[in-house]
Amino acid sequence: MHVIAITGGIASGKSLVAKYLSDQYGAYIFDADKEAKDILIKPEVSKKILDSFPSLKSFTFKDISKVVFKSRSNQKKINDIIHPLVKKEIEERINEKRDKENIFVIDAPLIIESGMFNDFKNHGLTLVLVIAEEKHRIKRALSRNNLNQDSILERIKLQMQDEEKIKYADFVIENNSSKESLFVKVDKFYQDTLE
Repeated sequence: MHVIAITGGIASGKSLVAKYLSDQYGAYIFDADKEAKDILIKPEVSKKILDSFPSLKSFTFKDISKVVFKSRSNQKKINDIIHPLVKKEIEERINEKRDKENIFVIDAPLIIESGMFNDFKNHGLTLVLVIAEEKHRIKRALSRNNLNQDSILERIKLQMQDEEKIKYADFVIENNSSKESLFVKVDKFYQDTLE
């Protein structure tokens, strides 16, 4: 089984790449953001978060995001609670799917920042970084209608820059053009690496 982590900044196109690998090549997708949200609502985890962030007025994802994306220290505080649990879930899922799937994709925006990508090198992890110019990322993020421009810029500022992430990546896929152009690059990655 090939284990691939796909990462990139907000609205870079990483989830689109993951979905394409699933649709085209039958890859199994572990969506780290979705899994993290499921973990967040476990009573023992939500208690830890509420204890760590006394200013939280309610436990909605919107309120949590407002607090978390305020600063790097807030981000680190919540990630220190969530990331070990996500990592454990990934490990269990890899072991569960090992003999059933050909391609296991971890769609994870913070796999480099968390250091998790190192932990999965022993599973033969290939790290793919999807990059895009900031103007494209802002436009895409705005089109989702769930964040305003200030919030998007705030998140971009808090994320590790692409120039830094490139140092860790096995493959870099640039997404500054059309979906069709992106998919051609993903096909090439698949042919060069997974066939």
